[in-house]
Amino acid sequence: MGFRLKRYSEVEWTSEIDALIGTVPDGVVSKRFEIAVRSVRVRRQRLGKTSVVAENRTEEPKWTKKLDSQLGSMPDTDLAKLIGTTPYHVRERRIALGIDAFTALPLPAAKQPKRPKLEVNEAQKAKLGKIPDTMLAERWNVSPGTVTRLRTSLGIEPFRQGKELEWTKGMLNLLGEIPDGTLAREYEISPASVKIKRIEMGILPFGKKTMDPEPDLPKRVIEKIGTIPDKQLSDQFGVSRRHIQLYRALHKIPPAEYEKPLLHTWTAAQEALLGTMSDGNIARRLQIPSTQVLHHRKSLGIAPFNRRETVRWTSERVDQLGKEPDSVLARQWGYPQSVVRAKRESLEIPACKRTARKWSNEELKALGTIPDTQLARQLDISPTLVIKKRNELGIRPYRSAGPYQWKASDLKRLGTLPDDELALELGLSYQYVAQKRLELGIEPARRSQLRWTKDVIKKMGVVADAQIAAELGCSASLVSMKRRELQIPSIVETVLE
Repeated sequence: MGFRLKRYSEVEWTSEIDALIGTVPDGVVSKRFEIAVRSVRVRRQRLGKTSVVAENRTEEPKWTKKLDSQLGSMPDTDLAKLIGTTPYHVRERRIALGIDAFTALPLPAAKQPKRPKLEVNEAQKAKLGKIPDTMLAERWNVSPGTVTRLRTSLGIEPFRQGKELEWTKGMLNLLGEIPDGTLAREYEISPASVKIKRIEMGILPFGKKTMDPEPDLPKRVIEKIGTIPDKQLSDQFGVSRRHIQLYRALHKIPPAEYEKPLLHTWTAAQEALLGTMSDGNIARRLQIPSTQVLHHRKSLGIAPFNRRETVRWTSERVDQLGKEPDSVLARQWGYPQSVVRAKRESLEIPACKRTARKWSNEELKALGTIPDTQLARQLDISPTLVIKKRNELGIRPYRSAGPYQWKASDLKRLGTLPDDELALELGLSYQYVAQKRLELGIEPARRSQLRWTKDVIKKMGVVADAQIAAELGCSASLVSMKRRELQIPSIVETVLE
């Protein structure tokens, strides 16, 4: 059995661990104490501490005998403040020298301070649910559990981070410089939010020379993107809202304004539909949010629709199992593919080996003549299926013979950085970029002062590539390329080592 990081309930959360949390990135705590990153994040949130990212690190001090003598004589956090560094560096030095952490002698029970009974006024009550319970407990000198019990008794929901995301300069500088998932974990936001922001700013994915592929969406959905809110479009057609947002970002389509739906007035005939089909299908039929269907069904005590119980396995349908692909039979009968597969496997019928789709001669001739995504939309199938069939027949992908379509945002960058750097980012040749710049009469950007000095190289992996690029007056991608050439790990990789 392989090694597994400890989950939250398996960890003995000592004062030493809690002191380190919030002073270094969660990944550092995870690796040091062999705890899952998610568990560290949950613990930090319960302690009311904010996340720390690698770019905000303080450099390690020069350790002298005098400084070493103070290790373990006070809490690491206090010593860190005293000498102007982070508790992380203090703790690392103390462990390296084999010095035990500072522990205060416990006070006798008679001398231990007693926390007063919690009595709050109206102004304090107003803060419940708007600030984490742990922070209020510290302010009011009570235990977090006392605050939580009071809040619960008043029927107030717990504090949750606001939905509005503020993109700081440091976050923006890391877009494309590290994987979206890594940036998302460090700042505790969703990877989809990072990807959408990066696409909106026209930044290529980390380590890639091409922009993200289009999400696979039906034509009927694409036609309505931007005309109705993403959530409403997602509910109406049963597609991922994130895919809709990604498509909008790639095509620069502004979102439609959200209008709060009116509360639906139910008729007896409409209520009779509840439980006979999925809430989503009823919502699409009535053109109302699925949450209204869910809440009304629950208020009437009606059980949710069970698709498996409605499947009728006639002898004719059982005979077709294995003769046609599960996906084809599922679409033909209107059943979930998982139900068809489960039935076939329960009867020990082998799966159909034939491809899931029959291609006509006209469709085969179209392979490679237009982009795979465009052909997929015309045929209303997945681009993956088109690519698989094209590769199977040895047909090269479509490449436009026409000139490169310059975007307005890329044209504005001509002359703002050297031609070879812009060519690297756009995936074009240096000569093609230079020709376009000359055609528009734009002066080239000079790089005569760019030198990879020892001081510059020392910063690589310690600060973000974007910060070094700003100091040198070049692009972050050029710094990233030089760093990889020297086999220096990125700033995030350095912290997590």
